[in-house]
Amino acid sequence: MPKQSVWQAEMSRHMYLFRFLFLTSLLTASLMGKDYFISQGDMCTAAIDHHCPNDPLAVKNLQIALMADKKLHLNIQPDGIWGHDTEVAVTLFQSLYGIEPADGWVGLSTKAKLDKVYHSQPFSFQAQGDICEEVDGQECPNDYEAVRNLQIVLNLDENLSLKEPVKVDGMFGAQTKEAIIAFQKAHGMVQIDGWIGRGSKRILDQLTEGTLFPQVPKRYRTASKVVRTFRPRAGNYKDFKKFGGYPRSYSIYKNVKLLKKANKNNTHIVVDISQQRIKLFVGNKVAIDSPCTTGAKRKIEPNTKTYRDKHTPKGHFKITEKIADKRSTIFGKLYRNGKLVWRGDRRKYHGPKAKYVGASLKNWMRLTSSGIGLHGSKYIKRYPATNGCVRVPYRVVKQVFKYTKVGTHVDIVP
Repeated sequence: MPKQSVWQAEMSRHMYLFRFLFLTSLLTASLMGKDYFISQGDMCTAAIDHHCPNDPLAVKNLQIALMADKKLHLNIQPDGIWGHDTEVAVTLFQSLYGIEPADGWVGLSTKAKLDKVYHSQPFSFQAQGDICEEVDGQECPNDYEAVRNLQIVLNLDENLSLKEPVKVDGMFGAQTKEAIIAFQKAHGMVQIDGWIGRGSKRILDQLTEGTLFPQVPKRYRTASKVVRTFRPRAGNYKDFKKFGGYPRSYSIYKNVKLLKKANKNNTHIVVDISQQRIKLFVGNKVAIDSPCTTGAKRKIEPNTKTYRDKHTPKGHFKITEKIADKRSTIFGKLYRNGKLVWRGDRRKYHGPKAKYVGASLKNWMRLTSSGIGLHGSKYIKRYPATNGCVRVPYRVVKQVFKYTKVGTHVDIVP
């Protein structure tokens, strides 16, 4: 073969090799874009025989992901610094998901599991509804994902001097509002009211650039990611049901004209477990349709860490007792020398004598002799989560309580 032909053949082989490596790099880059943690370097504690890059952004996103896993019950600071607490958290994660060895090293198998469990994704606060305290005269959708991500960011913000980290539970409460006010003061906002509106959301998006938030578990998701407040025309119930991800939204329907015709003799209640909604009927028409929370099939007891069936019973019931301001005789907290020693079912406590404080059950309406009933609560979730009772938003339960009596029919349907 002529020398030129040999040279051309050699070059051809090199070109094929170059193309192979180039296509492989493109495929790898594609996979990296899809799986965030796989695309990062390993994370571990440095030693004589090994070293990990521990990129601060990767470590911060790892900490956010671990903190968001409710199975781990962690409260670590997402500061982007690899330390002892983060290593312990990784070890717990590995043990929980059966990754061996559970050594606190975030390698290939751990990163693959992180991507499978969390599937990190960017988030825009400006694309969400407002976040605020729900009181009479003002309503915000307070979507679980938006509130949870807000709580994560408040804990990340180094400008805030919080007494303790905000609990990351996706629920708007007094602690979250207090942290929002501190956030607004720290960033020199004119309106300091604990309300996350347009201005606050713009700053939040600036602060979280490059931060990836874990995907929301299926049980927390609403049918529409951006849930809006709905103010229907009187009696326009069909339009209400078509709007904003019903039944999984937090929107509340009230027919004011129909409620004026209500009395304690012409009302009845339907609780729909599958939709997690409660409806007050006046005659055969819906006067109120509100989200509620029913009993969980598997609920963990905070002290024993044991899962138990707490589902709400289905069937036809009557209200047998009404108390405007009741305290639970079973569920509450036990204190000894001012320190909390037990939370939950007092019948399962077998320690030294302690002071019992029953959980508040505003506008209590008993349905069974075993203690199942309807009552007000600020902890309304869009999935079954109670110990068996039906939680109803405070501003709704007041009216349900007002227009019912002992003997009012209540149907709990699957």
